[in-house]
Formats: sequence, C-alpha cells, structure tokens
Amino acid sequence: MSILKFCLQFTTGASSFLDSSDYKSIYENYYKPIGTYLYAHPEVPFTFYFTGPQFDLVKQKNPEFIEILRKLYNRKQIELLGGGYYNPVFPLLFPLDRSGQIEMLSSTVRKALGKRPRGVVLCASAWDPSLVTSFETCGMEYVEIDSSLIPKDKNLYLPLIVSDRGKCLKVISLNTDFVPQKDETPENFIKRIKSSLDKVLKIENEFSESDRVVTIPMVKESMQIFLQKGWADEFINLINTKYSDAIKFDLPANCAKDSDSFVPAYIHAGISAEIAKWALEPYKQTDVKNLSVNIYDFMQTYKRSQALYNRMTFVSYLINQCKGDKMRKKTARENLWAAQTGDAYVCKSSGILVNSQERQNAYRKLTEAEKLVRECEEFHESVIPYDYNCDGFNEYLCRMEKFNACINPRGGCIFELDLIKKSGNYADNMTRVMPLDKCNDNYEKGIFVDHLFEPEEYNKYVKGLPCKNGVFSGNIYKEVMYNANKKEVCLETNSHFPGLDQTIRLRKKFIITSNGIMVQYILKNTSPIALKAKFVVESNFAQTDFTSDKFDSYKIDVVNNSQIEEKTPENLEFMKNVDAFQLTDIVNNVTFTFEPNEIANLVSYPVTLMRQKTNSTNLEPAGRTLALSLAWDVDLSAGMEMEKTVNLTIISNKRKK
Repeated sequence: MSILKFCLQFTTGASSFLDSSDYKSIYENYYKPIGTYLYAHPEVPFTFYFTGPQFDLVKQKNPEFIEILRKLYNRKQIELLGGGYYNPVFPLLFPLDRSGQIEMLSSTVRKALGKRPRGVVLCASAWDPSLVTSFETCGMEYVEIDSSLIPKDKNLYLPLIVSDRGKCLKVISLNTDFVPQKDETPENFIKRIKSSLDKVLKIENEFSESDRVVTIPMVKESMQIFLQKGWADEFINLINTKYSDAIKFDLPANCAKDSDSFVPAYIHAGISAEIAKWALEPYKQTDVKNLSVNIYDFMQTYKRSQALYNRMTFVSYLINQCKGDKMRKKTARENLWAAQTGDAYVCKSSGILVNSQERQNAYRKLTEAEKLVRECEEFHESVIPYDYNCDGFNEYLCRMEKFNACINPRGGCIFELDLIKKSGNYADNMTRVMPLDKCNDNYEKGIFVDHLFEPEEYNKYVKGLPCKNGVFSGNIYKEVMYNANKKEVCLETNSHFPGLDQTIRLRKKFIITSNGIMVQYILKNTSPIALKAKFVVESNFAQTDFTSDKFDSYKIDVVNNSQIEEKTPENLEFMKNVDAFQLTDIVNNVTFTFEPNEIANLVSYPVTLMRQKTNSTNLEPAGRTLALSLAWDVDLSAGMEMEKTVNLTIISNKRKK
C-alpha cells in the first residue's frame, strides 16, 4: 500500500526585503512563530526557501534564528532549498551566470548550516529544458516546478525525471492548488487532497505501490492560515492519529532520494499558472489552460521587462569579453547578478505586475557593472548600429563617457538613457493602458518622441487627455545617414496627415556629444495643399527615486520671456514663449537642459500609472512619468519645409559634502 507524503514549505514570495520595516513585520509574523513551532514539534519536517539577500539579512538582524535553523537542520527536521542567490529567472541567464548564482547561494547556506542545498527553486517556476545541464553541473539533485507545467498524463503525484543531452534531473512538482484556503478546516483540507489523489489512483496502475508526494508551497497568505490559533495543531494531530496509516510528513530531498519510482517526462518551457494567466494581454487575465506560455511570452507583453532584459544581456556580453583587472571584473559580475533579481523582470507572487522600483534598482546595478568594465580597459566613446533589442532593426547605441543612450528606429526616439553614476534609466517609461489609466498611449514613451497634431487633438494633448496619436510617434524611421566618426545619425519617415490626407516628411538628425544630444528636425510638406498643424517634441522622464510617495524628486526651471520660473511636477502648467527649461533630478544631482533654437510652448504634466496586484482588483500607483513637450505652430505651403533644433545638455554634478 502506498503512502502519501506531505512536504510543507514556506517562502515569502519575494527576492528581497525592500526596507527594514518590511523585514521586521515578516520576521515577527512568520519566521519567528514558524521557528518556535518547529522547535517544539520535532516530528514535523519543514522546508524553507530564502534568497541570498533574505538569508544574509536574517543572519544580520536575527542571528538567533539562524542558530535555531542550525539545530533543526542537525536533527534532520528541516531542509533549506537552493537556487540563484538573487532569485533570477534562470532561462534568461547565460550558463556562467546560472552556475555562479547557484554556487553563491549554496556557499552561503553551507557556511551557516554546514550542508549544501540539493534542490533548486525557480522564480515564477520559469522552466526551460536547457536548465537540466546547468543544474546537474552544479550538483543539484532535483528541481521544484509548478504542477501546472507538468503534462497531465505525467501528473501522478510522483517524482519525475527529465533529461537533456545525456544529463538527467529529478523533478518535484509544487502543488499550488493544495495550499490551505481561508475558513477551510484541517479535516476538509486533508480530504480535499486525498480526493484529488484518489482520482489519479483509480486510473493509474503502473505505479500503484509507489509512495505519492504532495508538496505544499505556502506563501504569506496561506501561512497565516496555517499559523492561526489551533489550526496547525489540529492538522498535525489528524495526520499522526486518524490518517497515520496513509499520510506522513517528509522533506522534498528525501522524497527525491528514496522514491522507488520516477516518471520519465519532457516538460516544455513555461512559467507558473499564476503568472502565465497575465502573460498574453497586458494587465489582463487570460485562460491559458490549453496553452504553453513561457517567460518570453511574458516579456513580449510587458515591454519594460523586455527592455531591462536587453540591457542585462548587453552588460553580460561586456563582462564576458572583458580582459582586464580581475577584481573589477569579479565585482562587475556580482553587480550583474544583483541586477538579475526575478522581481525586476516578472513580479512578486502577490505583487504589482512589472515592479518599477525593482527595475530601476536593477538598472543601477547594471550601470555600476558597466562602469567597472570600462575601468578595466581603455574606453572610447562611440555610436554604433546594433540590433540591441532583437527586433530585426538596428538601434543606435551611444556609449559616451557620462551616459549611455539608445535610439530606436521605432518612433525615432531614445528609449534608454543611463547615466554612468548609478541613477537608473530615465527613459524607463511605462505606457498608459485602458481601463487602468483611463486611456491608451498607443506608442512607446521615450525622449525626443515626435508628434504632428491637428488643432483639436493638440488641445486634448495639452490637457493630458486621451487623444489620437501624433502622426510620427508610431512610425518606423529609416536611416538616411550614419557617421561613426562624427557620431551622427540621420533618420527619416514619411506619413499622411489626417483631414486632407496630406503627405509629409520628417527628417531627424541626432548629433551625439560628450555632454548631451542635439536633434535637428526638418519637416517638409510634400503635398500640394498647405499644411497647418502643431509640431510637438515630447520627452518623458521616469521616476527613478521611490523614497517618497510623492513625485518630488524632480524640479523644473523654465526660462520664460527671459525670466526664470521654478516649478515642480505638481504645479506644472501650459506655458507660452519658453526659451529653455532645465529639469533637475534632486536625488541624484543631475540636470537636463533643453534649449530649442526658437521659442516654443511648453506642455508638461505628470503621469501616474495605476496597476493592480496579481491577487487583487484594487489599483495602486505602480510608477510615474514626467512628460515635457516643446510645441510649435506649423504653417507650410505646398513643397515648403521648416527646421527646428533642440539641444539636450546633461550635467552630472558632484554631490555636496
């Protein structure tokens, strides 16, 4: 007769604790009571998963808890799972980074408890068959994968075994459907699991005598139920008395090691069902029961995650090709690993989809890594055409002494702007979507985004109201001229202006310097009818500092009729006859000065992006963007053209002592 083995485990569902108050709450409400309960009940095995930053913080803040873990470990009551130190999305990493992150976490656990982990946890259960070789090479014996990824005919509540090019790895499925539910009694909880298992046993005969395994991965919400008064005691008592002949507690490592049956399986690339249902439409749940959804589907849907991944991959290339100071290279790689934290690319299990704060933290780490690589060898400023985001078109990567910028032919704008002083990506702008933000932008926000509006649409745009796209913002620009020596790029696009369906052409020349970027525009009316419109150059600056709930890390100085007026994002307004304006990032002490060659109107407004958590319908702020646009009247006869120039100067000031 087979035995059902219960494996209980807990993780907070995040890669790190963002602040001390967050950590204190989690320790007092979860870790401390769990440790106390286990110490008093030696018959209850339990499994923990800590990321590297979490484990180090617990060791620093509460060393007594690590001592309790050591004692529980020595009496073989608990297991600590391994994985990547920063809980990365493993399929996105090069093999060298995979093994490095695993070894870093394994060493941390071994030094504290005396034994290396043998099982691997995956962020968002992001799986790819190529991981078999990486994990096996690192000495890992099994991996935990969400049960939603297991083929139905293989989901027999038994350990599985997968292989890849002669390497094999055991798999323990995580039964996320079996976590305790609110108001569910321990008796009903056990019956629910047994009922599901009995259905499988009635159909399946090949492994009828083999012990079955149910791994119950609890996060904070389900752990609250387990820890509520009397629930755990009643649950344990039922297992040890009424169900003692059919159920017992165990650890995943023992189940993987001692099982007499393994189900051979091929598991397609995928992610957990909890994340997969958000992966096909932005911020909207989709039925994915019969679909294979993986991490790349998720990133195609959430462009900011894809942009961070592109940046991370590029920095990985730089570090791998670096041939200089070994210590700097080692430190650069450690910064790269810190930037690979899964929360920045996917989300916390109960968090806001695509976390802006984690993403900006990752950009800072990547910038620091690139800075160290530059110090390893002689650096030369350059502008190179390179398919940076793997979309089939060459972007233009501007690697300057003080900043990096990337020009995208889609929209002809700068979609990444990193200062080499760990200040984040100023062009990391999310776009508004219906119904969460009450409108759709329908174009990717960036710096130097071009619009040509009809007067009515322009009036809506000035007020920050939903309006039709400016003619050029969604276009693909074609290269007219590229000069690597002069660091110049000239792009061009043709379009039709609505209303009278007039043909127009916009030529846009980027001149990159050590201190900034100058953009020259030539707008030509190629139709036989006079053109009257509003030409707008929009620049969006993302929130990079999250220490305050208010959007107060920027201030704006506007030169208006030779008078300087100081503004904040909250008191911005439409201004006429602007000679120039200066945007200052107060936190990082960086200034961006925009100087048009002719006076212009200034359109400016802050945008707050509202998003829901994966386990809630309530909306809350998920990021902010400051939109600043220069606008001019257009009155062109047939065949005539106009020229406008905007000069952006970037000044990275030294911090005051």
